[in-house]
Amino acid sequence: MKKFNSLVLIKTIGISTCLFLYAGHARSQALTSMPELSPVKLIILFLLDAYGLWKILQCVKNVLDHLADSSKGDPSAKERVWGSVLAIVGILMVGVVLNVVILKAGEFGAKPVSSVLSGN
Repeated sequence: MKKFNSLVLIKTIGISTCLFLYAGHARSQALTSMPELSPVKLIILFLLDAYGLWKILQCVKNVLDHLADSSKGDPSAKERVWGSVLAIVGILMVGVVLNVVILKAGEFGAKPVSSVLSGN
């Protein structure tokens, strides 16, 4: 049994390492292919995505709590489960829209400070 757990741990560490390497590679490609993606925008996007993930995890916890209430015979728990599921969908939709708006901010109209200072 202990050998199985150590193999699972090694596999998990390997998969996590690969995901972090792929994420770093994708981030470096995004920075070189999108010059308008500044470090400030990356921080804002990271915080926005972390907050959205936290809210989604809270909604999943609420769904599980409502399912537990439903199994105890609460008649209104079914509506609360669907409300929490729709809240997850809403959080995802708002997150996508805000990510697109932040990524497109400054693409049309506003110029970077460096180009204004250089006279372009």
